[in-house]
Amino acid sequence: MLYIDSADRAAVERLLHTGLFAGITTNPTILRRSGLGPADARDVHAWAVAAGAGVVYLQATGATARELADDGARLRDLGADVVVKLPATTPGLTAARRLTGRGVPVLVTAVYHASQAVLADAAGASGIAPYVGRMDDLGLDGVAQTRMLHEALAASGRGCRVLAASVRTLDQVAELSAAGVGDLTLSVALCDALLDQEHSVAAAARFERDAAGVTD
Repeated sequence: MLYIDSADRAAVERLLHTGLFAGITTNPTILRRSGLGPADARDVHAWAVAAGAGVVYLQATGATARELADDGARLRDLGADVVVKLPATTPGLTAARRLTGRGVPVLVTAVYHASQAVLADAAGASGIAPYVGRMDDLGLDGVAQTRMLHEALAASGRGCRVLAASVRTLDQVAELSAAGVGDLTLSVALCDALLDQEHSVAAAARFERDAAGVTD
């Protein structure tokens, strides 16, 4: 499934209205880029769901496992469509285990290496978000690391799925999809590039000219 990695309301609503995106993913950095903060989570959830989001990923904040777990529980109380995001750190993973033990769906995020799949699995997470482009920045092959994550989790059979994040190019979208990674979250710019590819747009325009009998 495809998700929109943004809290820009106008852009997100426009994309959700296509019916092609399952929901949105956010974190404190994404909220800040739209002039928002953690206190705006309730409003973001409300307008996203109203626009057609089936799933809203909201990230818990806090310095300790207890703070993260408490904030995650508060976010989950916003609705059954909320998945709580927690970072792949000791406090984050500890909080994830506590929340999943209470039936709260969790996405382990800020993942930079395929080995972290075992931690997300141990925490009972329903998903893990590898940062594809940022792994490339570190000299790793982000697509290859994500493929290994996907294969490891499929082999474990516990149901944790990969949600590829920090995807930067259409080629990466295609490579990840070919590798069986079916869940991707994309920036608004990449969503638009995926939807309106130059040659497809040109072909559609030609069809319309021909249908109208227009001679070039």
